Amino acid sequence: MTSCTGCNVALGFKKYNFQKQWRVSGYFCKECMKEIGQDFDDHGKITLPKRSCDSCHQDFFFLTTTWQNKKRHRCCNVCKDLVDIEATSAKYTEEPYFPPVPSRIPIMMAIFAAFGVLLMIAGLAYVVVVAPQQDANILHIIVGSSMTGAGFMLARKMVKVRNIVLGKLSTS
Repeated sequence: MTSCTGCNVALGFKKYNFQKQWRVSGYFCKECMKEIGQDFDDHGKITLPKRSCDSCHQDFFFLTTTWQNKKRHRCCNVCKDLVDIEATSAKYTEEPYFPPVPSRIPIMMAIFAAFGVLLMIAGLAYVVVVAPQQDANILHIIVGSSMTGAGFMLARKMVKVRNIVLGKLSTS
């Protein structure tokens, strides 16, 4: 599930993002979209500072203030409900906390990759077996090669996503 880049609230099916000419990346909830858009309209650029959450050390536009042990902490919408903010922030002072890398690939990803391989084999079989038996029609060859290419592209994309998920390939 995607979270808001402004306040880290979990977004459902309603995600808002700015057009490319604004040069503001990420998905936003409706309230953050209004605030950032108003700031852009007022100043011609985004002047709102991105602050680091005291617990997870990730940068957000809008943080909530939480008091614990007579100390003020600025936390995102997820971390504000933690029992002990200082205990979690002490572990991750150097770098932000990211969820652990899964040990296996997700089942849906494996299904899509298998569908890509199946489509690639079916397209190749169509070109080699079915197309020569029909009339010498270029349409049969185009259909078979398109199936093969689509299957290859789908399988290749799933392997790349799998490597990113397992941490073997960086996103940048």
